[in-house]
Amino acid sequence: MKNASLAELVHLNLAETLREITRRSAGIILERDGVLLYAAGPGDPGLWNGAVRINPQLGAGKILTMADEFFRELGRGYALHTFDQLDQDLDEALQQAGRQPQVAAPEMILETPMAEIELPADAVIEEVSDDQGREDFLVVVTAAFKTLGVEPEIWRRAYPEISSLAAPHIAAVVTYVDGAPAAAAMIYLSHAIAEIVHVGAHPDYRRRGLGELVTRAVTGEGFNRGARLASLQATPMADSLYRRMGYQEIGRYQWYIFPPK
Repeated sequence: MKNASLAELVHLNLAETLREITRRSAGIILERDGVLLYAAGPGDPGLWNGAVRINPQLGAGKILTMADEFFRELGRGYALHTFDQLDQDLDEALQQAGRQPQVAAPEMILETPMAEIELPADAVIEEVSDDQGREDFLVVVTAAFKTLGVEPEIWRRAYPEISSLAAPHIAAVVTYVDGAPAAAAMIYLSHAIAEIVHVGAHPDYRRRGLGELVTRAVTGEGFNRGARLASLQATPMADSLYRRMGYQEIGRYQWYIFPPK
């Protein structure tokens, strides 16, 4: 696959993931003139409230006008996401206007399944398939991402029922250590890509390799469900882990954060 086509597919997959998170949380989606605006829940101007350019011909001014109007009416801040493989002109326009990205994340892909590794004797991995699994998933991600500044209450709004975590194109897993939920991750499938999100370990169980275990589990599940490749955006704390696992960087996403107006 040519690099340009791969970059476009990865970007479309991320956009569809954001749509799906928003749909499942009973949020609001507005897509017009090549801009995706999504509002999945109040309180987080980032992953759950944002704007993504779908039409590469649309300029920064138009995008910001639409996003400002949309989120002003909701009383929320938002993040404008750009991908350096597709949005170089948008980055240049924003930075010339005095805007600087607050978040930069490597976009990484894996094109072949990974070999399985042996689980620790005290650990098991289970796919989320019922309300108890959903509750265990929420316990892990709430604690894991609190250290990154994600407000705890947003998780239950984003994943209000089991269908938001388990569907033909959605899968989540939890690693249990001695019966306690210790790590979690999930995938969204679209465009023949498995988008991996919410990889995290509970603070009480960090530095045990559990993040790698759940990443391997959902990556494998993505390929099992027909994905041609896996995709993720790496946080600083997990960047080296993903590279060691075989994920390769193909570009970078940047977030420009706009506070509520």
